[in-house]
Amino acid sequence: MKNPIVRIVTEKGEITVELYPQQAPNTTASFIYAANNDMYKDRLIKRVVPGFVMQPSYNYFEDKRCDYYLDGEFSVNGFDNNIKMEKGTIAMAGDGEKLAHGSEFFIVLSDEAGEKLQGKFAAFGKVISGFEELERLENLPLVDVKPEGVNAVIKQPARDQYMKNVYVDTFGVQYPDPKKL
Repeated sequence: MKNPIVRIVTEKGEITVELYPQQAPNTTASFIYAANNDMYKDRLIKRVVPGFVMQPSYNYFEDKRCDYYLDGEFSVNGFDNNIKMEKGTIAMAGDGEKLAHGSEFFIVLSDEAGEKLQGKFAAFGKVISGFEELERLENLPLVDVKPEGVNAVIKQPARDQYMKNVYVDTFGVQYPDPKKL
């Protein structure tokens, strides 16, 4: 069985990701569910931390459909997920202890960042092409933003950058809807 392939299409390029449903089945199902229900379509890229993560889906996009949680498929939560967090790993955000967010994903931008994140977030795939687009986004001028309802200041591209859409090729395999908490 082929692993699903994702194309994250931005205004200026594409990032291609291979998903690993064997390692994080519910997280993968949730990402596919969100993509297939247009939850990532025409979304502002919300957070870029150079050398750490690019997190396009931050603060649920202020879209209630995107506001749900999953049991975290990572080792701190007792789940055996052996995907190494390193540059290019895609993972679901969460509390780093028990929960994973259902639609808020990030891409690790360095091996050093991956070491800090290992075991605390649900990794579910790896970038296989489009590193130049990741680097372009990482190197944009950034501004501080304080999202409503978030007790933190985040870095966001100074000029709005968008994910135009996220497409998933499952090669004919039907993935279930995620088990939401």
